[in-house]
Amino acid sequence: MQLLPNNTFSLHTQESLSTVIEKLAAQIEAPKTFRWSFSRHHVPYEGTINNSGFEIHRIIRYRNSFLPTIRGRFESLSGGTVIHITLKLHPFVTAFLVFWYLVWYSATIPIFLFGAWSGDVELFTAFQFLGMPILLLVIFGCAFWYEADRSRRELAQIILGEGFEQQTSGNLTPRVVWIIAIAIIMIWNVASLYVFPSLQHKSKPILSKPCSQDATQSPYCNFIVVRFINKHSTISAIALSPDGKTLVSGGKDKALKVWDLQTGQLRKTFQSDSGEIQTVAIAPDGKTVVSGSGDRMVRIWSITSNQPPKILKGHSSDIRQVRISSDSKTIISSTYGEIKVWDLATGKLKAALPNLPTAEIQIGPVAIQGNSPRFYPLAISPDAKTALVELNSKLVVWNLATNQQTVLKNANLLFQSIRSAHISLDGHIGVITSYSQPKTHLKLWDLTTGKLKAQELLSSSPEQSYYWQENIALSRDRILGNTNQGLKVWNLQTGELEATVDQLPMRHLVVSSDGKLLAGITGDAYEQNTQIKVLHRP
Repeated sequence: MQLLPNNTFSLHTQESLSTVIEKLAAQIEAPKTFRWSFSRHHVPYEGTINNSGFEIHRIIRYRNSFLPTIRGRFESLSGGTVIHITLKLHPFVTAFLVFWYLVWYSATIPIFLFGAWSGDVELFTAFQFLGMPILLLVIFGCAFWYEADRSRRELAQIILGEGFEQQTSGNLTPRVVWIIAIAIIMIWNVASLYVFPSLQHKSKPILSKPCSQDATQSPYCNFIVVRFINKHSTISAIALSPDGKTLVSGGKDKALKVWDLQTGQLRKTFQSDSGEIQTVAIAPDGKTVVSGSGDRMVRIWSITSNQPPKILKGHSSDIRQVRISSDSKTIISSTYGEIKVWDLATGKLKAALPNLPTAEIQIGPVAIQGNSPRFYPLAISPDAKTALVELNSKLVVWNLATNQQTVLKNANLLFQSIRSAHISLDGHIGVITSYSQPKTHLKLWDLTTGKLKAQELLSSSPEQSYYWQENIALSRDRILGNTNQGLKVWNLQTGELEATVDQLPMRHLVVSSDGKLLAGITGDAYEQNTQIKVLHRP
């Protein structure tokens, strides 16, 4: 089978040219602009015929863009007539196929080969995108060759005078052809999703024995539950003070509560007038709490006084994250498409990101503004100096003080989606959970050099990929993540799994810098049954 379907053959008959033309003309009618598709009162072909040759195609009552165009050339000999016949695709269909395949492969070959080379795309995923058009071409070829074979047999019957009868059925009907084509596509998809990945050598999640079964236990196996805080039933966000003595909870009831972790007692309650609280932060001096809400406002609360909050306005969407600088002088807040830097004491806006130039296209006297780059803040460092940002399908480390940007190498987001992102306490390591069907990976990046430090497979199940969005917290030297198998602990430098602690799942984890105090939310805020679970280890 050729790349583009094409079939040439010759028929030799002892009859004269005029007799051959007469036989063919009886089975060919003039082309019609409109033909009633359900009509059965017609000859098998339409087209034109003259003394030098003919150009026809079969009349069909079903859809087939790959119906061959049949061209014939007559050659008179002393012993009869030779008819040279060529079956080809319509020129428009051929031009469309060539154009479509050139566009497809000029785009997919560099993208998917680069993705497979960088490790962002599974080899068989790249193979699926590169191989599917070839499979479609095979199916299209089957449609062509079905029609070509039928036309060849019919023309042989007509010209060689074997008593032509228009075929109404056969061993391979159009319906059977399309059923086979659909079956091939379904088999390809099933194989691409399930069979091919199973044949590929793939890394399995590194498993550690649960602490209850491990003879050489990690220190993190000694976590015990010290208390439950259950007097705030709609908690949506929590924050832990640097000294590990105070915890703040914000809820869908617009309330902000300050807790003493030593005793579990409620120290103070603040009530906002609007907006569900979505994120909170405590200043290093322990005197100030900052909250971000669904009303697009940032609020500054003083723990030591009963003054109303200072309200910072200017965001265009819900506040997703707030941070307070290590000197307690600056607030960083982020939403879906922007980061704002505020002076904590005065509440004045100091800077707004992104401050990137907008592309402009000049056409004569007309200037057209291009789209702004996609800017999506993923994480802000605990010291509020650095942000991890998705910028036009790239992962970028953004220095909030100098505006310097570092692109993380081989982190093309065309082939993966970020489930969670965190920055270490010293601001040097980025911890990211990313999903590329069907796998979820834990990746550690050196934010100074932009290089990938380590990568571990978390899960091969698509259903578990969203589980990592709210379940990661970083201590000074460990990564803690709560899974449906228990609390897992990884080394922050190597990414190696060290322990699996037998604990019921929590979310919105917070951990002290020394890794000895851990807290998380259990329950459902919508069902108003949330509580804070507090764990401690020696």
